[in-house]
Amino acid sequence: MSQLVWFRSDLRIHDNPALFTACQQAQQQGSGVIACFLRPLQQWQDHDWGQNRMRYTERCVADLKEELEALHIPLICLDVDTFKEQIPTLLQLCTLLGCEQIFANEEPELNERQRDQALIPLAEQAGIRCQLFHDQSLLPLGSVLKNDGMPYRVYTPFRKQAQQLIAQQPVETFPAPVPVISEHQQEVQNQVAAQVWDQLGLSSFQPETYADDPVQQRWPATEKDAFHLLEAFCGQPINRYKVQRDFPADAKGTSLLSPMLAAGKLSIKSCWRAAEQISLSDPAAAESANTWQGELLWRDFYRHLLVLYPELNRYQPFKEETKQIRWRDAPEDLQRWQEGKTGFPLVDAAMRQLKETGWMHNRLRMLTAVFLSKYLLIDWHEGERWFMQHLVDADLASNNGGWQWAASTGTDAVPYFRLLSPYRQAERFDAQGEFIARFVPELAKLPAKQRIQPKGYVQGYPNPMVDLKEGKERMMTAFKAIK
Repeated sequence: MSQLVWFRSDLRIHDNPALFTACQQAQQQGSGVIACFLRPLQQWQDHDWGQNRMRYTERCVADLKEELEALHIPLICLDVDTFKEQIPTLLQLCTLLGCEQIFANEEPELNERQRDQALIPLAEQAGIRCQLFHDQSLLPLGSVLKNDGMPYRVYTPFRKQAQQLIAQQPVETFPAPVPVISEHQQEVQNQVAAQVWDQLGLSSFQPETYADDPVQQRWPATEKDAFHLLEAFCGQPINRYKVQRDFPADAKGTSLLSPMLAAGKLSIKSCWRAAEQISLSDPAAAESANTWQGELLWRDFYRHLLVLYPELNRYQPFKEETKQIRWRDAPEDLQRWQEGKTGFPLVDAAMRQLKETGWMHNRLRMLTAVFLSKYLLIDWHEGERWFMQHLVDADLASNNGGWQWAASTGTDAVPYFRLLSPYRQAERFDAQGEFIARFVPELAKLPAKQRIQPKGYVQGYPNPMVDLKEGKERMMTAFKAIK
């Protein structure tokens, strides 16, 4: 009798509570462990995942397959288009493999939670027990509440409460499990797993590495690389994180771990523990480590909100009244923003960075989102969707939270009348125009000040598409109309 571990957005062997517990029970029972990954291509597309995110996930699965093989655990990879179709497939897998238990880690998104809740009673009817484990956040999803039991709507008090809870019960991580069966037993399991594909009538897939994709080759997708990057970031770079994290030209200003966190190649708890160790061992770096922990808690905050406010999963604004905003239908303006041809150098550099690398610096995510939703008054859903379709680290909770913050439709959002000026942001965080020159080569030969704000016509570069003052006044009128 084997245990079945169902991998989803937790594509790692270290600090994986579902995998660790399954292996422990297998050892106690003298049984084996079999793993599965059910690739829901249609569901991913319905959720606006683009090629960058899907390919990155597949690369993470390829690495997971190798890591599991070292533990004598076969990974069955099947194409199962939708979440709904995953349920009968899992039950059939359990029957064919002789598994009486399914182990999986919780996910915060509504569709995923509904799928899991639908699976549990059906599995029980078939004599199969499902165990779900807390994994995607520092504290159990939905557990950080006010004294009256109500959810937090503002980040700062959420952070303080979360920090108090963590102080009372420190964050713990799970080690990688040890092999639970012999190589001979693994061969038997592999043969059984191979026969399952035909019996289920489903297509198996061999995860690819996409060596010819320039975006993918920018982003490591192995667990070993994840820990190497975490260790490297927690060396010298973290000492200046508090100051340098806002400067997009500084390649070491941020951790660059977001793709690995999104795919579950690295756990949020491993990051937190690493930051704690820095705070204890290096007082000079403690402030920066604490700042990074604050950013990790922002990530947690948005995940808790997905659970506590289900409408966020349905692309609804957190602030009900903002549904009344009359956004502009301006497809040509939207296209210029998407292509990085707005005539505002830092905005254009950011949008081109996204298209070229599949990633965007966090401060620039805020700037480009404010530019679209405020200065252009284009529905934030358009930007949210564009980011999901291009980001390697595409993630509903963080992406939706960030866009609603920028558009002033979400919880603890920036007040609608406070804007980020693309010129002022460039002066503060790219004063020499270094980042702009990197992604907007048309301006590279200009002096620094003109890279930030070109004077007159520059061959090959568009004039500003909107007067910032007029754009702000248009936005103010639209928001005041809903009061």
